[in-house]
Amino acid sequence: MVETRTCDYTGEEIEPGTGVMFVRTDGTVLNFVDSKAEKNYFLGREARDLEWTAAGRAEKEGRARAAEKAAADTEATAADAADEGSEVAATEEEATVDTEDDDGAEQAETVDDSEEDLEE
Repeated sequence: MVETRTCDYTGEEIEPGTGVMFVRTDGTVLNFVDSKAEKNYFLGREARDLEWTAAGRAEKEGRARAAEKAAADTEATAADAADEGSEVAATEEEATVDTEDDDGAEQAETVDDSEEDLEE
């Protein structure tokens, strides 16, 4: 049985009798599926930067998952902020109820910052 090899650059399987084999002077064997993969390897291009390689597809999928997760986190944060806003409103209503007199009239204090600034 003839074994299939895997391209060292693209991650694709190489059919028997096809592909390019490069042997370095130190004895390391590099298998490429075609001359396109070989050329890009020797030009120093990273396989993960090219979407037609297995590493590039994995990188793109990882970025898509990260974007989905970020969008979900943003939605969750917005929902939490909306919930906190309603809690603050409920707290303000309770505070208003607490400041009522026995007669049922509310007392409100207003501070005029402009008068304080003039005095300084």
